[in-house]
Amino acid sequence: MFVSFISFLSLIFFMLITFDVSPYLRGPGVWPPEWRWPYLFINSFDRIWLPLVIISIILSIAYYFEKRKVKLNQWILLVSLVLLTYFFQLSILYFSRSGIAVLIHRIINPDLNGYFTEAIKIKNLGGFLADYQKNVLGFSMHATGHPPGGIIFFWFIEKIVNVISSLKTLVINLAPKHPDVQIIWNNLTLSQRSTAVFSAFFIPFLGSLNIIPLFYLAKKLFDEKTALRSVLLAVFIPALTLFTPLPDVFFSLFFLWSFYLLQKGLKNKSKILFFASGLTFSFGLFFSVSLLPLIIVYFYYFWRNNKVFLYFLSGFSLFYLILLLFKYNAVAVLYTLMTGLPKNRSYLSWIFYNLYDFLLFAGMPTAVLYFTMFFKKIREPLFVSFTLMLLLLNFSGAVRGEVGRIWLPLMFPMVLIVGNFLTNKLKLSTKSFLIILLIQAIQIIVIQEFWVTLW
Repeated sequence: MFVSFISFLSLIFFMLITFDVSPYLRGPGVWPPEWRWPYLFINSFDRIWLPLVIISIILSIAYYFEKRKVKLNQWILLVSLVLLTYFFQLSILYFSRSGIAVLIHRIINPDLNGYFTEAIKIKNLGGFLADYQKNVLGFSMHATGHPPGGIIFFWFIEKIVNVISSLKTLVINLAPKHPDVQIIWNNLTLSQRSTAVFSAFFIPFLGSLNIIPLFYLAKKLFDEKTALRSVLLAVFIPALTLFTPLPDVFFSLFFLWSFYLLQKGLKNKSKILFFASGLTFSFGLFFSVSLLPLIIVYFYYFWRNNKVFLYFLSGFSLFYLILLLFKYNAVAVLYTLMTGLPKNRSYLSWIFYNLYDFLLFAGMPTAVLYFTMFFKKIREPLFVSFTLMLLLLNFSGAVRGEVGRIWLPLMFPMVLIVGNFLTNKLKLSTKSFLIILLIQAIQIIVIQEFWVTLW
């Protein structure tokens, strides 16, 4: 009955999206100053066969591992799912109105990405870091709202490409067909073109790697079956596929590994692991301040053991103390980034639409299951701390718009919470769970076909 309700609710919502019944389904208003996802239907259903094939394979693997009668081979499972997650993302791009070649466009176009555009301007990394606070608000598109990690990521890839000459030979004869892309492409050097092509296919792979720390974290916190179901839910997080190849898709890796190290440290009573957890989390904040609210989730464990907090803080501080040697002040940069957020958007509108956007891009079934936990009066610590974090972040009004992308790192702890709930509280059958996965996969196809999340 519960799965039937989710299926019916999802079907109604998908129909509303398909026929664009109301523009308010896509946001409160057009930009500027508000934000609304564009509606654009260009029939590409002749290419839907590839996503359906990949979805079928993933569901078959899910069924096999759910019904297995022998011990789970974790590495076979994880390698299989990482590769299938990667190919699923590529299959959705193949199905999209622009085809898989749009990956390169999304990397090199300064109005779509920004990180790559700023990375190829770097002449001296030390000078770039020292002047970051002064220059960041003048950067292109998404680069203007983040710390320097994403930009340095592309800079580092170009350095690797310059060493591996074979990568350059692969793009010598590559010529984009779209006129807008051609103009940008022709102004790039060979190493910059190679960087764009390599990163366009590498970033979706990094996004697929999220399921590895998620699996081990879920297994550490709960059990193996919860871990399996959590990673399968994560494969079909709509935001993970619909916002690739923006670096946002791999920012959550830092939180997941950090939180795993914390949990392992608590079990083993290891000071080194607490230190490593803080250090890993600091790396994540160097890429995106979207991870910062997740510190609230940690505080439940800090409150129970002050020494854990001290070792975590030591690891966290080390990285930023080193950056001070390059005259990079993380606190000053954070303040500057916060002043650059949109201020002329309606607070009242966005305290609703932020939650709507976040839950939508986390997946309809995941969102419904999360809401169900309130009615079941769940008091599990991770659920309580995550919900507190989400509400504080939302009602702060700090972010107003596009949280389906910006808050993507928050979706992984959410699927972990939901994975535990549907496994150990609702005790959903394999059949019911597979239906939920299928609905989330269909949602990705529907949004890809009728909305524009990335041009």
